[in-house]
Amino acid sequence: MPRNLLNGWCPEGTSVENAWLSISQDAHRERDLEFLTAEGGEVRAAAYLQIFTQLRPRLEDTDGRQVAVDLTLERADGYFEIAEVTSTLDRNFLRDSNQLRHFERQLQDDYVGTASWALAFEHGWAMPATRAEIRQLSREVAAQLMVADRAAERANPVQVAPDIFAFQHTSAARPITIGSWNSNIPFSADQPYLDRLSTYLAESELVASKLSKLELESDRLNARRRHLYLLMAGSGEGGGLLPSSPSYFTWGEFRYPLLLTDLWLDGGTGEIYHWADIDGWKFHRT
Repeated sequence: MPRNLLNGWCPEGTSVENAWLSISQDAHRERDLEFLTAEGGEVRAAAYLQIFTQLRPRLEDTDGRQVAVDLTLERADGYFEIAEVTSTLDRNFLRDSNQLRHFERQLQDDYVGTASWALAFEHGWAMPATRAEIRQLSREVAAQLMVADRAAERANPVQVAPDIFAFQHTSAARPITIGSWNSNIPFSADQPYLDRLSTYLAESELVASKLSKLELESDRLNARRRHLYLLMAGSGEGGGLLPSSPSYFTWGEFRYPLLLTDLWLDGGTGEIYHWADIDGWKFHRT
């Protein structure tokens, strides 16, 4: 039975707007200056961690200190909490997406038919790894398009390669365009969300490297709490982990890495989800 996304919500915490207003303008300006040279993900994480924890963020991973934790959060009692920031973005999907434009340019040169086509990349598509292989794929697709172009009755759409279909159209300024590409999110069926999230945290090599840094820095800084801030992607292998409802967080069993005290999920959707070992999940909406 499909999950009812309107029932079983986890508790709601302070809104993003109210949390933002709870920090003074001086504190916001001080943070902006502190993270002036930081990467965008660290800047975003620092802002949200500050407004929801009321702690003062500091950029720790500076001057080439690759083993240092990303952020520290300074407490009023002089102790620290620490945070690592990372993303669920699938690098293979990002690479394939970037290669699409090169493939499109190559196909413009290889195709010499009269019709115009828009290509759609279905679930499971992938670009070849090398430019030479992309060129070979382009030639094969161009050949299929020219066969379709010469056919007495043009099929629409026509499959030109595994997971790639071409749709004829007449309004394009160019004979070949990339019309769409599937986000390649794995099919999760009815597998509970918290089970999938737990599996990701347990098996991701990237998460493992972040937890290792948190463990080392926890000893060095005598940190009281250890945060992992995940920027959630909506595409690729980890795209299915982007939560679309607070009800997801009462669906399944959450098995967290024992080292963590806090986990933050931020997909840029207007909702931020926070798990703490003290009181479990809650969400904050804009």
